[in-house]
Amino acid sequence: MTRFRLFAKRAGWGVALCALLWGAGCASGPVATFEVQRPAKLSVPREVRKVFIRSDFVEAANDRLGLKAQVLERLAEKLNSLGRFEAQVVDRLDENSLNPEQETVTVIQGEVVSRAELDRGQFTDVATCTGGLGGRLSSIGAAAVAKEAITVDSWGGYICRKGNFKSNLTQAAFTQAFALAGLSGAPPKNQVVRTYRYRNLSFFVQATFSVTVIGPQRSTLAIRTDASQFSRRLVNQSSYQNVQEVHNLVVTFLGPVLRASALPTFPNLIRPAALAERSRPREVFYGSASLPDPGWHDLTPSERETVLNGLVEQSILGFVQTISPYRVKVEAALDSGGDAAARSFLESGKPLDARSRLEAISRGDRSASDWYHLGLSYEAGAVSVEDYEDARRFYIEALKRSSGSRVYAQGVGRIERFLADYRKLRQQTEGR
Repeated sequence: MTRFRLFAKRAGWGVALCALLWGAGCASGPVATFEVQRPAKLSVPREVRKVFIRSDFVEAANDRLGLKAQVLERLAEKLNSLGRFEAQVVDRLDENSLNPEQETVTVIQGEVVSRAELDRGQFTDVATCTGGLGGRLSSIGAAAVAKEAITVDSWGGYICRKGNFKSNLTQAAFTQAFALAGLSGAPPKNQVVRTYRYRNLSFFVQATFSVTVIGPQRSTLAIRTDASQFSRRLVNQSSYQNVQEVHNLVVTFLGPVLRASALPTFPNLIRPAALAERSRPREVFYGSASLPDPGWHDLTPSERETVLNGLVEQSILGFVQTISPYRVKVEAALDSGGDAAARSFLESGKPLDARSRLEAISRGDRSASDWYHLGLSYEAGAVSVEDYEDARRFYIEALKRSSGSRVYAQGVGRIERFLADYRKLRQQTEGR
């Protein structure tokens, strides 16, 4: 059964504001984020327990990353962890050994597609160069913190980096610290245009599955396709190259002379006197040769595991939620009244115990808070649409007894939205 986690916290001034706007309709209990179990988007017969994932009926002709086995194993693990089915991956299944009159089972088949793409290219940026011992040290420190690439200009040996808001703040802090230590840095002296090499690496996984129910009547319930993708730009840090340098001579050489004279210094109408440009030929580092096939070797072992798990998980998530109850987190509020033991069960993550406690109280003796908490226990442990319909009845009963409660109304609205989505999906899939 579902694990019910409740993190209660006082709403503070938010509750005060709510009380000001809504009066007695606001909750006096704690605001909560809790985990509930949603029923499947499609109704699989309740008697179905066994699920056979047919490995021999899952195509893998376009599974270039070889992820079929991981996808199927993770699908079985996910279905088993949710408590609705007993799922297993099988290489083959003799349907003649099944007795549809005595047992109803489901069979999953489909296709797994995966691939990697690698694109290489060259990009250009503009970097600002800083001189002086303090300026050089602060640039190097900021680049290290922000993981930026640095280059050295050919004119003054200044440290050049592109910079961003965070790294510029870091450099300002370093500069101030070095200044206090007596290492003042010169202001930016020049800019350089730089080229660098990059690789765009993409991984793609797509899973298409269908569910066939084998029982007194054979039917296909769902055919669904889900995909996931991961992309990353990998920059070759050693490929940075200055291709053009712009030196501000007014600041470095002519500035002190012009400031000492009575002549106006700006605007400087003679461009060569203000700027000196130096260019270098660009390096061509990729030609017509075919690129090697990309793969997991393009990622570090730790990155590979993280990316692989994320791709596999996302590729099966939608299908799992279509045929099996699944867990999501919702925000609601516990009421401060009602049976204290039932409320304590909810707070400690035991919705079934709370349900048993509240159902043991006669209908006439249940308070509005008890009816609300009973609805919450059904919502938290729902395994079918019928459970949600029961939760709605209990929320409505609580609202009848305390019509001014905004929290009770929110419970009704939350369930109504889910049931409306479910009815719409059922109509679409049944073609009505």
